[in-house]
Amino acid sequence: MSDQKQNLPVEQSMELQQRFEQLSLREMGLQETDYADVMTARKELADMNPTAVAEYGKGIATRTSVYTDELLGMVKNKDLDATGQKLNEVVQVAQQLNTSSILNKSKNSGFLGGLLNKFKGAKQSFDQNFNSTKEQIDTLVKEIESSQNGLKTRVGTLDKMFDGVQDEYKQLGIYAAAGKLKQQEIQQEITALTAQEQDQQTGQKIYDLNHLANNLEKRVSDLLILQQSAMQTLPMIRIIQSNNLMLVDKFYAIKNITLPAWKNQISLAISLQEQKNSVQLANTIDDATNELLKRNADLLHQNSVDTARANQRSVIDIETLEHVQNSLIKTVNDVIQIQKEGMQKRDEAAVRIKALQGNLQQLVLDNVSGKS
Repeated sequence: MSDQKQNLPVEQSMELQQRFEQLSLREMGLQETDYADVMTARKELADMNPTAVAEYGKGIATRTSVYTDELLGMVKNKDLDATGQKLNEVVQVAQQLNTSSILNKSKNSGFLGGLLNKFKGAKQSFDQNFNSTKEQIDTLVKEIESSQNGLKTRVGTLDKMFDGVQDEYKQLGIYAAAGKLKQQEIQQEITALTAQEQDQQTGQKIYDLNHLANNLEKRVSDLLILQQSAMQTLPMIRIIQSNNLMLVDKFYAIKNITLPAWKNQISLAISLQEQKNSVQLANTIDDATNELLKRNADLLHQNSVDTARANQRSVIDIETLEHVQNSLIKTVNDVIQIQKEGMQKRDEAAVRIKALQGNLQQLVLDNVSGKS
């Protein structure tokens, strides 16, 4: 076929350029100035056979597929999950520092000693928690800086990918245009053969050309689909770049504004809680002092009254003397009464004994008289 020649006749070359300009160049992302590149791509179809058609534009399609897979891999494997985890850790660190629960711990262990131990222990506990929190925040800052650097590196990588996909988009358009021109040439050849006298050889050639034309049409369609995919990839890259840059800015704000503000607020919280605890300690001491003074005054009053009463009291109370005297009188009276009762009982006993003796003597006399 005449199109297989490297150097085309002037008339045919002009015809090709006209047909090129009649294509939907804008839809394929091309301009009239791309004609030379289209002619270069057209040379790959100089030797028309099924293998040449099947592999037409294969290299570009492969590179486009690699870019797309790389883009999807970046979307999947980028540090968004890790970044979100870092942000959650920052929030958790801030929530862990509960100043109220730290400074309000109290245990009763005596008076002033307990108060001072409470104040000192709470201060030490709070400082330890603050130091631990500060270390966690500092560690997060380093990790955030690492994430920032990774995101900024990806922005540069995405720029290179964007340029590469743009080039592939243009190349796919060039190959699609060259394929369309080749399709037109094949159709012209089929039309010319159809107008000739038909024989077996001519019929077979028409069949083969139709088969090649169909395969080429399918291949050109695939290239246009890949070109559309590349067009969709370009805004995706820019969106990912924009998201990365927003995250970088967010991390700058967290590192340079949020975390320093947290440290300031935590320091203020320490001062305010210490101040509050000091006021509570002072009030507790004042309350205890007043209570102690009241108790001492009450004790002084009671001791003074008791001492005065003891001082004014006689060695022996008059009531005691009266009780002793009454007891003595009662004792004497009771003794006299007992003595009188004893004498009376003895007199009565003597009379009764005497009667018993008289009875006994009479009984003896009576017994003696009877025997005689």
